[in-house]
Amino acid sequence: MRWIAPDPRNAERLLVGIELGGLMYSEDAGATFFDNRSGAKRDIHSLAWHPRVEGRAYVAAGDGAAWSHDGGLNWEAADAGLELGYCWALAVDPADPERWYISAASGPRSAHRGRDARGRLYGRRGEAWNPLALPDETMPYALAISARELFAGMADGRVLYSTDHGANWADTGVQIGPLLAMAA
Repeated sequence: MRWIAPDPRNAERLLVGIELGGLMYSEDAGATFFDNRSGAKRDIHSLAWHPRVEGRAYVAAGDGAAWSHDGGLNWEAADAGLELGYCWALAVDPADPERWYISAASGPRSAHRGRDARGRLYGRRGEAWNPLALPDETMPYALAISARELFAGMADGRVLYSTDHGANWADTGVQIGPLLAMAA
């Protein structure tokens, strides 16, 4: 099990991501689960719900990205524009359900080489992903977002932030070692 995502608007609904296993769905707070959601990715790394839009969920997976408008019952691939398909971390803009961010690498070997991991950050608002310019090719291993800032926890331990949807980045000056996850 890689990720557990309780729905912030429905306490009974859970999404569970299983690395190399798929997406599990529960409507009864985890008493029972269903597998093989229509259109779901198979190698789940990160899951998120939009905090304000009922039923809107997102996934980053080893086989791409997807989103759901019906609480995780059905999924639509969101791979257009991704040059690197091994997706890892994701963050969703709390003010705009169409704007989300995802980190990706060419595969697991490039994504998981510790401080030497290499990858790219993408932003999406609409139909296609656009690469965002980070200071270097270090893998953005963890993402978090607040009302005004997007944070990228890098594989080498740096934490970067952007106040303009990822167009420009600054270093927080924090060096905490390799990151696996962050929350804002």
